[in-house]
Amino acid sequence: MKHLLSLLLLGILLQLQLSAQMNHLDFLGAGHDNVVTVTASSDAGTPAQSTVDGFAIQNTDQLSDASRFLAQASFGADHASIAMTAAMGYEAWLDEQFALPQLSLTDEMIKHGELYTDQIEFAPGAVFRTSFRSAWMTHNLSSPDILRQRLAFNLSQIMVINDNSDFFEDIGQVLSSYYDMLAKNAFGNYQELLYDVSMSPAMGNFLSHYNNPKEDLENNIHPDENYAREIMQLFSIGLWELNSDGTEKEDSLGNFFPTYTNADIKEFAQVFTGLGAGTKSGQFGLRAYELSDSIVWIMVRPMKMYEAHHDTSEKHLLNGMVLPANQSGMEDINQTIDHLCQHPNTAPFISKALIKMMTTSNPSPQYVADVAAAFDPASPGNFQEVIRAILLHPQARDPQLTTEYTFGKLREPLVRMMNYLKAFPLSPNQYGDYRYEMEYFGTNTGQSPLEAPSVFNFFLPEYSPPGPIGKKNLLAPEFQILNATNAVGLVNDVDQRVVKAAYLGDEKVGDDDEEEEEEEEMEEAVAEEKEEEEEIFKSYKEDKDIYQMDFSTELALADSAELLVEHLDILLANGLLEEDSKTIIQEALKELSDPMDRVKMAIYLLLISPDYAILK
Repeated sequence: MKHLLSLLLLGILLQLQLSAQMNHLDFLGAGHDNVVTVTASSDAGTPAQSTVDGFAIQNTDQLSDASRFLAQASFGADHASIAMTAAMGYEAWLDEQFALPQLSLTDEMIKHGELYTDQIEFAPGAVFRTSFRSAWMTHNLSSPDILRQRLAFNLSQIMVINDNSDFFEDIGQVLSSYYDMLAKNAFGNYQELLYDVSMSPAMGNFLSHYNNPKEDLENNIHPDENYAREIMQLFSIGLWELNSDGTEKEDSLGNFFPTYTNADIKEFAQVFTGLGAGTKSGQFGLRAYELSDSIVWIMVRPMKMYEAHHDTSEKHLLNGMVLPANQSGMEDINQTIDHLCQHPNTAPFISKALIKMMTTSNPSPQYVADVAAAFDPASPGNFQEVIRAILLHPQARDPQLTTEYTFGKLREPLVRMMNYLKAFPLSPNQYGDYRYEMEYFGTNTGQSPLEAPSVFNFFLPEYSPPGPIGKKNLLAPEFQILNATNAVGLVNDVDQRVVKAAYLGDEKVGDDDEEEEEEEEMEEAVAEEKEEEEEIFKSYKEDKDIYQMDFSTELALADSAELLVEHLDILLANGLLEEDSKTIIQEALKELSDPMDRVKMAIYLLLISPDYAILK
């Protein structure tokens, strides 16, 4: 019965394309050892040099734990990076990641837009959002700051915007600049993050506090309340008053205490009035395309305050906090953000949200309390301490796994795909295009960056699926987007990408007419409204040299089913494959004689296994 779940637990969509714009930097912790030597202060143990540039660590338990650590902290890694991380230690790896400079996703997206002539006629310099998908994939497969990129993705699921509107489609830089803003704040502090989110034109348009007017009763105009509600409910304090360990406070009858009321929302709505286009010649109330300035410049700049349209009345916030009348608009906003950041709920609420995205869906109260204790919203670089507290916590590094399965989480579809793509070296094609594979992936799995269906993300953080998990009153948010359609779609997609190499330009593509027809039908269904782009894509598919994935290490192990499976267990499953799963895969490989077929089948079976689907 357990292995029947493999048909229900997302098989990863494996996009096998790396970009031409690869700007790799040599650095410790990602398999790079060029001109790197280490000397030791004593001659005890293994010589220091061989532990770094020689990758001397061969201990299976150490490698498995390093692989698991990287699965929690990033989108995954290749074997060399796993060995390097095991050798250098997690503290040193974190220090290295925190020191790496941020690379611009917007710059990457503009390269892709120029390549495909995606410029928008009415907005010089703008590129369509399709180039955001392509650039996101390139950026996350080639940028060395892999921890920052994972944190940016996590934050994008808390401070959600959705690109399904004409506004976001036409000006792709709105998406990339928002994502760059999240990445910039990933190693900063929460107060700066919440301020930048509040002033973002992307968020302003999504939650409608862009051009939000003050109250005018004569003309029946009232401030929009969307952002006022969500900055409390989703971005800071949540719905219920919390203890410092993230549990809800209760009265003697077991009732929870709400953190705010509808009256509070109206007060907060008055704070976020008067914000409009961040341009010197801007005029409050006009949309970006109605202004004389460059639309792109306007929509990647923070909003600015138009005092004449800001409500200057006294505002009553939470817990007796009052903003005095006749303050400037930015004084109101800054004091409100500080007020929310210092609220006793914010530290446990945000800490718990990040824990659930990185390590486990059901953190213990002690785990939450320990991370929340490290949370200081105004301290420079405080997110670095929060990340350390999450990833290095004893419960994360040495969980007490039992048959109750209280620790761990279902890997998100996008994370599962990236785990695979980062595990094996990819050769770039001359175009660096990922737009079609990202569209397929979002369609098949319900997840693609900045495409959450609502402000509540792809799945609710408190979702508990029916069945054994729900009966134990446990949470498993990622299961909310696991349905019959995308579960089967994911398994089929793993087959297409790994076994048939349908998206690789592999020599075997087209050998089977029926398989080729199925692939073409899927492409047409997904891209029916993008005929011009589809023609470009088809021309690329004719080149058999594009998107090659290097399985040379695995081919060298193909003669031994046991060695191959052990290697892939560490590389992809973080050493979490159970013995019966290993046996099933090994027995299947014995039926195959071709080394490449054995490698592909081993990867395929591992990726659709329930052991891989759940990160423990």
